[in-house]
Amino acid sequence: MRFLLLAGILLNIILANDLTISKRFTTSKEIEPKFLFANIEIDSSSKLRNIGELKNTDREKITNSLNTIINEAQKGKVCKGGSFSITPIISYDNDKRKTIGQNVNFSLNCKFLIEDLKSYNNLLSNINNIIEQNNLLSLPQPSIDYKITEDEIEQTKEALFDSFLGQITTIENKYSTLLNRKCKGSNINYEENLRASPITFRAMALAADSTNKIEASTAAAPIMNTTRIAIDIMMQINCK
Repeated sequence: MRFLLLAGILLNIILANDLTISKRFTTSKEIEPKFLFANIEIDSSSKLRNIGELKNTDREKITNSLNTIINEAQKGKVCKGGSFSITPIISYDNDKRKTIGQNVNFSLNCKFLIEDLKSYNNLLSNINNIIEQNNLLSLPQPSIDYKITEDEIEQTKEALFDSFLGQITTIENKYSTLLNRKCKGSNINYEENLRASPITFRAMALAADSTNKIEASTAAAPIMNTTRIAIDIMMQINCK
């Protein structure tokens, strides 16, 4: 019994000399966005917003133009989407319902590399030509933005974590030398430190005039800027 008691005391002393350090490491990297994003929207012209009830011939005219734009978009690889709706603009006067005009909602979501900028401009020019033939529709001024995608963020975070794992032996050796002990890392995990914000630098694609069309010109790529991605890594350093 006395031997067991002494053994227990000795074990407690040994364990008491063990040292566990919980430390947070931050690692980061600047990355450049690869993709350009644009949203091409088709709206009602001033005439359509004040047309009152929509005639079947006008509805068909609008639908044909929008379907033609969708077909143009499907020829390329830069823009997707094209769902649309035509809804009445309603007002009430003394509880009397009146249709003032019509709202058109249509959009194409565009994502492309800078080398595809020419294809985007060609599509925009073709859309502009279609809109010029329909005085019920309007093409607002699009813009182009650089954005970092969620996939790029995740890939960068994984690369940062992999790079950190390669430095663990150096960290262990550092603390072993400082504390004159044998140190090992454990319970390693990371969490996001900073989510990259979308790049806000943009270039206006075409200059709008006072009618339903836009002046034909080419869109320039916006200025590219870097964004810093960082992760926090938690690690326990156990030293004996």
